[in-house]
Amino acid sequence: MRTALLVLLTAAAAWAAEITLHEQALPEVKATIQVPEGWTSSTESDEGVFVYHLGKGGKPEEPDPMAITLSVTTKVPERTTQSPSAYAAALIDMSQDEGPNTPAQKGQLSGLPSLRSEYGFESDKGKMRAVNIAIPNDKTGTLYFFAWQAPMNEPAEAEAIRDKVVESVKFDPAF
Repeated sequence: MRTALLVLLTAAAAWAAEITLHEQALPEVKATIQVPEGWTSSTESDEGVFVYHLGKGGKPEEPDPMAITLSVTTKVPERTTQSPSAYAAALIDMSQDEGPNTPAQKGQLSGLPSLRSEYGFESDKGKMRAVNIAIPNDKTGTLYFFAWQAPMNEPAEAEAIRDKVVESVKFDPAF
C-alpha cells in the first residue's frame, strides 16, 4: 500500500512538472504568479482590497474545481487594528473552526512567513476540502490570502498543480 501511494505521488508530481506555466502579472499589487497555459484570471477591487480569481475557466454555471482565489488586503492595521501577522493568525484560527482540520502549518512564500490551514466539510457535491494560506507583510501592512476548495477525493495531480502555482508567486516586499 505504501509503495502504491509513493508511486502515485511520484507520477502526480512528474505530471505536474510537465505542465507549461506562464507568468501572469498582478500589476495592482506589484506581484507575479505563474499559471498553467489555458488558465484565465479576473480581478475585483474595492478600496484597497484586490481579489484575483485564477483557474481553467469553463462553464459559468459550474464552479472550476482547479480555481484559486488570491485576496490582497492593504492597510490591514487601519482596517482591523491588528498587524497583518495577528490578523492572519486570527483568520486561520477561525477557519480551523469550520470542520475536521489539520493543524495549521507555518512556512514561507515569496520571502514572507505563511500560515496554512486545511479543513473538510460537507457540500451538495459531497465531501470537500478547503485550503487557506495567509501571507502577512507586517512591514507594509498587507495581507495576501490564497483560498480554494476541492473534492476530498481530488486527484493528486490537481493538488500538485495548485501547489506549483501558489509557490510561484513573487510579491514585491515593499507593497
